Amino acid sequence: MDKHQLFKKYAIESVDVLIILGSSLTSLPHLAADIFNQKLAKKIMLVGGIGHSTHYLHDNILMHPYLKTIPTNNRAEADIYKDILVQYYHIEEQNILVENQSTNCGSNAKEALQLLRNVGIKASSFILMQDPTMQLRTYASFLHEWHNEQVLLINYSPYIPQIILQNNTPLLTDIDEKAWDIGRFVSLLLGEIPRLHDTSLGYGPRGKNFISHVDIPHEILECHKRLLDDLQEFLKKRL
Repeated sequence: MDKHQLFKKYAIESVDVLIILGSSLTSLPHLAADIFNQKLAKKIMLVGGIGHSTHYLHDNILMHPYLKTIPTNNRAEADIYKDILVQYYHIEEQNILVENQSTNCGSNAKEALQLLRNVGIKASSFILMQDPTMQLRTYASFLHEWHNEQVLLINYSPYIPQIILQNNTPLLTDIDEKAWDIGRFVSLLLGEIPRLHDTSLGYGPRGKNFISHVDIPHEILECHKRLLDDLQEFLKKRL
């Protein structure tokens, strides 16, 4: 993303706040610093407490060639990201807001809005950036929770993971820190579709009502079913 792209699509040169949602990705602080240093955002908000996936971020930090000096024990995702931004990218603390209590997409959106109100920041434009496997659900959560707010929410995936076959083995590419092994990556993707699908079992208005309605193309639902069937058949052969 650059100023030209932002202005061409949204007729603005910068947003008030870049919101980074906590995840296992160590690349997000780097991307946040790049957006901020291009003056595409006036503030950075880091959102994320300690949840069921926080240990993946801890593991990735410990395995990172230089970020491994960042303390991780019993620390929230947002606090870890803040340390990275301050210590390695020299972003001044006064430009960073931290919400370190939320533990899921719904509470991310709710607590982020509450933090803005608590600190008295009047903002009308935001970029949302998250682990790409959860980007759409995050956006839908903010649309649901912020539906009464007159703001611009820009849904911006940091990158699109690609899968290739190498020696008949599926491999992820374009991910510097190898954030997921292929098994976890597939599990994340398979888990997102039933959450996003607006049925009685999903997170949408017809189900748990955690997110706004998401249209899922029929071909995606068909692919999801085939993958599940193939996975079940594979597991039967392994047993």
